[in-house]
Amino acid sequence: MGRTLALKLFSLLGLIMAVVVMGTLGYHLLEGWSLFDSLYMTVITLATIGYGETHDLDTVGRIFTILLIIFGTGVVGYGLSSLTLMLFQGDLPAYLRKRKMDKLISRLKNHVVICGLSRSGLYALEELHQAGHDIVVIEQNEARAAQLLAEYGTPYIIGDATEDANLMAAGIEHARALITSLTSDANNAFVVVTGRSLNPQLTIVSKAETESARKKLQAVGANQVVIPSYLGGMNMASLVANPQTMHFFERLHTRYPHAFRAEVLPVRDEWVGRSIDECLPISNGNMMVIAVELPGGEVQFNPPLATVLHKDESLMVIAQHPQTATS
Repeated sequence: MGRTLALKLFSLLGLIMAVVVMGTLGYHLLEGWSLFDSLYMTVITLATIGYGETHDLDTVGRIFTILLIIFGTGVVGYGLSSLTLMLFQGDLPAYLRKRKMDKLISRLKNHVVICGLSRSGLYALEELHQAGHDIVVIEQNEARAAQLLAEYGTPYIIGDATEDANLMAAGIEHARALITSLTSDANNAFVVVTGRSLNPQLTIVSKAETESARKKLQAVGANQVVIPSYLGGMNMASLVANPQTMHFFERLHTRYPHAFRAEVLPVRDEWVGRSIDECLPISNGNMMVIAVELPGGEVQFNPPLATVLHKDESLMVIAQHPQTATS
């Protein structure tokens, strides 16, 4: 974009200068005036200031002046108006905004890249923003992305998320997670493959429309795949079958969005053979272990703190956010 902008600026300035040079040489050759007098006459003619003639003009000089007024002022007027639009309303402000955004993105580390502002992408953005995560959005609709910048301060890249250059511009190499919520399963798969190749340590969450697409997305590198229609159906069924449970968690989430977080913690190597209270900050009240997930898929709810941990187990916990715990 910078090279294109520079070429436009130089072409417009060159057009204006060409008219000035042509007028100056015309008066110099036709009337025999000095170069300075010829330049002065050209400038006041093109500027339509209305001063008198620098020297008396003969018929040829007056015809040349008429042609210079008719054609030259039109060219200069077009050039100046185009420059004004470019400098204040067009390419230059957009270029400066992009430069500022690129600098902001280049300073981000461990951020989340969201590809596509579908409804799912917007909900993900809102939740991550409320949780205080750094986010970069890749979106083709510039008006929609600019609205997010004004509302959330979220930097964005305008373009196709399936292109390597746009993922690189979003800082994918330094990101910790990628969420792709494009409308096409094929495009989501392409983003997953590209994101995984650019950052093998990336946590990738993708949207899918069908169960078949979910399996394919997982096969090409997605850590988690979400089917919005499936989740919506599950939530509706839960609201009928277990309304109090759903109400409880929804109330916690909406009223205290920054007070706690629910996590699944895989048992680390250094935890194996040790008890829960030896490995986690249970005693200070900042964390509560809800269940232990055993390797075979069995779940042990409300485990005693003396429970010894084993390899391939996971802990389901509810913990306070660090800023809440330290306040």
